[in-house]
Amino acid sequence: MSLNVKGEPRPALTLLVIIAIGIIVGIVIRSGNYFWLMVIPNTFALALTFVILFAYNAAGSYEKSSRKRLPDLSVIIPSYNSKSTIFKTLDAVKASKYPGKMEVIVVDDGSTDGSRELLKTAEGIRLLVLEKNRGKAGAINIALKGAKGEVVACVDSDSYPEPDAFAEAVSVLMEDSGIGVVSCFVKVANPNNLLKKFQEIEFMTGFGFFQIGVHFLDAISVAPGPTSIFRKSALEKVGGFDEHNITEDLEIVWRLRKNGYRIGHTPHAVIYTEVPGDLGSLFKQRIRWYRGIFYNVQKHADLLFNPKYGLFSMLVLPFSFAGEFAGVALSFSFAYITLAQLAWGAQYVWAAFSIGAPFSMVSAGPGVSAAAVVMGFMLVCPWILVVYLSYAIGGRDIGILDIPVILLFFLFYGPLISLFYCITFLKEVNRSDYTWK
Repeated sequence: MSLNVKGEPRPALTLLVIIAIGIIVGIVIRSGNYFWLMVIPNTFALALTFVILFAYNAAGSYEKSSRKRLPDLSVIIPSYNSKSTIFKTLDAVKASKYPGKMEVIVVDDGSTDGSRELLKTAEGIRLLVLEKNRGKAGAINIALKGAKGEVVACVDSDSYPEPDAFAEAVSVLMEDSGIGVVSCFVKVANPNNLLKKFQEIEFMTGFGFFQIGVHFLDAISVAPGPTSIFRKSALEKVGGFDEHNITEDLEIVWRLRKNGYRIGHTPHAVIYTEVPGDLGSLFKQRIRWYRGIFYNVQKHADLLFNPKYGLFSMLVLPFSFAGEFAGVALSFSFAYITLAQLAWGAQYVWAAFSIGAPFSMVSAGPGVSAAAVVMGFMLVCPWILVVYLSYAIGGRDIGILDIPVILLFFLFYGPLISLFYCITFLKEVNRSDYTWK
């Protein structure tokens, strides 16, 4: 799918913001307050984690559904240049054990890779062909007009639902007429390199522990794009998906909430999805995701700190928005300290050579206090517990070979995501184009 919303670049303002943040961070670090600059954002994150832990513990186990009869289901699969994955998606969808009528609608959204011609020969689907690419939201809206089911499953063309996923999610949807959408437990398909393994941990925690936790708080903020189950009447009431939004799966949930619908979730509806396997692809994906938060906070500013919408507006949404600003502070801090240490090291070496004295780089750089080590350990421990619980929810044991990957995840993946947050913020300041290809 593709989308391009033109911006109005402001390079001069962006440069001034970079300089201003750099100066502020530098003053804070040089005044000795860097330790608190690092601790405070993590403390807020941990506070939310403990709230979710308490909610998760209070709610108890999450039972599987036992419904035998379910309403008609329309599965909508937008497809754009997805020749390498769409047929695996179709095989997974057709293998569903859904106790009711199910139709499969594939929308070819102006593909140019030959997938359209192959789809025309596929059996068991209704194919809609769009000559011009309209983007994922537009493709779903087109299919929605002719969908016959009372319930609609929106499935990405690189995602693979487990056989009982639809039945589980639709069962949750039918438990309460006030539920507009049910989110599923999204897992990483084929985590065959280190970057994908990092994302596997991220998805386990995000769509496992955290999604269950915020569900118990009635504060889910997104219906995952790989697969989510909607009440068709709810989608029609709110006018379908926003076709000019770079994160339509985020925006639709916010709009459903504003129209009085609740958001459901089940960890028993498992979906596997392809994820970026290289840094370039991950960068493009995450910049779109994180800019989507800024984009939609501006569009739905009335949701922020609005008690009408409960903890979604009072806790989860502000925390999500603030997380991007924390990433900015952390990234500038890392950059400042790195540059300062390089400058200090260069001066040390130059001075040593100038006077002809031996030197040892072992002594270069400030030491780390025992208090900082203890505090760092205290900050990481709850996150380790979250990872453990998430693996348990996902039905996976943590093996010996998983431990180094998890440790590397904490050491490198967090700072990487902070960097992406920082770049996102600067793109927002600059008003760069919103693009999704």
